[in-house]
Amino acid sequence: MSARRRWIFVAALLALVLIIATFPMRLALSLSGAGDAGIAAREVRGSVWSGALIDARLGALPLGTVRASLSPLALLGGNADLSFARADDRLGALSGTLHGSNPRGMSDVNGVTSLSAGLGMVPVDTIRFEGASLRFDSAGKCIKAAGRLQLIVSAPIAGLDLSRGLSGPLTCVNGRAQAALASQSGMERLTLSFDGLGAYRAQFAINVDRDPAMAAALAVLGFKSGSNGFVLTTTGRF
Repeated sequence: MSARRRWIFVAALLALVLIIATFPMRLALSLSGAGDAGIAAREVRGSVWSGALIDARLGALPLGTVRASLSPLALLGGNADLSFARADDRLGALSGTLHGSNPRGMSDVNGVTSLSAGLGMVPVDTIRFEGASLRFDSAGKCIKAAGRLQLIVSAPIAGLDLSRGLSGPLTCVNGRAQAALASQSGMERLTLSFDGLGAYRAQFAINVDRDPAMAAALAVLGFKSGSNGFVLTTTGRF
């Protein structure tokens, strides 16, 4: 390659990098189909290299206002890999990567977010991610799950204090993501399974240890007696 051609190639490459680096984040998210993966925000500012998502959400999960950047290499392939980070004294830290293309999902997510709608009758209000990764194919089938979840139940259930949360690992089971969570005592267990389309099933089991007053209180809340104690099953969509 002659010196002139090398300079033309370098100039073209630099021009491409400059275009990508200054490309509007809002337009890039729209073109990459991130909205179809549940990524939304009230307002999008800045470029793909350095942007901000105001009041961002992933489905029903509020992310708050986050700093964000899109992978230029992924964009060239028509994909959306959005790295985000939130440093908020009130809401807590939250960071990770959202994937808007097949396989879509998230990876290396750490931090906390709220779940104001809870899980049906189960009053979960906070989720803590610990190195959580979830990937789903185009049909919503779980193909990868790793890390841990912790769900905080702030409202007492029949007098039980579950404010320390229930925690456990993320796995793929029969094509669905599953989190098998337990309290510190092991007396309360919650199995949460969901697909890539947001449909979930939560089974909350509490061992009442032959306490008739507790059993009666749980029955009033809709729990049914079973082999694993009193069980409440709820379904819905994130």
